[in-house]
Amino acid sequence: MKVYLDESLRRFGVVYPAAGTAASAVRLTLPELEQASGAAAWIDVCKAWRDKA
Repeated sequence: MKVYLDESLRRFGVVYPAAGTAASAVRLTLPELEQASGAAAWIDVCKAWRDKA
């Protein structure tokens, strides 16, 4: 199964994927998430998430 990471995640330095709580979460940087997930690519699923400046 191919895994894709959403571009909107790039605004965070650290993510907690599929976490129940902060006490049970795995803390990953984006490069770590990319490597651990074996992501095929970064894509823009959440269209228009960026602040309009």
